[in-house]
Amino acid sequence: MRRSTPTAATPAAEAAPPRAAGAPSRPARGAHEGDPRPEVQGAGGARRPRRRDQILRTAAQLFAARGFHAVGIAELGDAVALGRGSLYHHIGSKEDLLYDISREYIADLAAHAADVVRRPLPPAERLVLLGEYLMLKIASHQAELTVCFREVQSLTGERHREVMALHAAYEGAWKKLLRDGEAAGVFRPYDPIVLKGLLGMYFYSYLWLKPTGRTGPRDVAERFNGMALASLAP
Repeated sequence: MRRSTPTAATPAAEAAPPRAAGAPSRPARGAHEGDPRPEVQGAGGARRPRRRDQILRTAAQLFAARGFHAVGIAELGDAVALGRGSLYHHIGSKEDLLYDISREYIADLAAHAADVVRRPLPPAERLVLLGEYLMLKIASHQAELTVCFREVQSLTGERHREVMALHAAYEGAWKKLLRDGEAAGVFRPYDPIVLKGLLGMYFYSYLWLKPTGRTGPRDVAERFNGMALASLAP
């Protein structure tokens, strides 16, 4: 993950810059009025208002396309068809959005990993489950995972510490798996550099993965898992 410049205060008023390639198109005003489903389910199962979910998804697309610091509140409001005052009715700050996006997806990955490493399965099978889930999550929420992996250093204070602790918990689950494999004699002795390399292989697929391309996320997961297991062989 690259480190971002510490977050700067958003100016009181800003003109919306031209929309970058890959940024979300502006929805029609009132597009969600009368929606019979006022809430949606997030990655971890929590319910949240549908309008806020739309704002989070749009913010993730903008942050992924242009970077957190390059996106202003005016541009975000334009993308979701809300004026500045109406937008602030749904969010506290731009960093609130970054925190929600970053925390939700790494918390989901960490919870899944903690469950998998406790299962009474051979270490290789557990690794396959972790690798496949991670690749499918990146493919289905590529913008959100781009933000989660790339923009986390723009969080400040307790929020930064909390989200980094979740990243550490996720890495810790993989570490336990590799230690279990070592104890069972099916993986090489644990090496933290090897673990960093394996996770980087999976994580940085957000840069190039094409979920609807000829090589789908399950195919990529199968290849990555094969390379991971080969590199861990004793």
